[in-house]
Amino acid sequence: MDYKQINTFEKALEFKGETLEQFNERTKGMDIDTIGYEKVKAIVFALNGGKHVKRGYYPWFYNPTGSSSSFSYDDSAYDYDFAGVGARQLLKTSELARYAGRTFPLEYSQYINNTND
Repeated sequence: MDYKQINTFEKALEFKGETLEQFNERTKGMDIDTIGYEKVKAIVFALNGGKHVKRGYYPWFYNPTGSSSSFSYDDSAYDYDFAGVGARQLLKTSELARYAGRTFPLEYSQYINNTND
């Protein structure tokens, strides 16, 4: 499947064989940021074609909330899968990282900023 066909969170779930209803049931009662993390994991899994990468790219975002862990989207960066705090969901190419940053800003914001805005 071409990654550009994964243009909604529901399509990412479909790729991994889960419906939105199943996801909502599985994440019921979780904190907002935890639900956001589950969304980001599904998105990255789908965009990477079902593979986990140890070296790759992560998207950067413009973050208007002023969070101390704010991200500003300008490009993508290559990195190892290492995290001193939290966990990175790396994408296998810079093109995928740019696409994720532009296509799924609300899901990443939910994870990073603990908000549904």
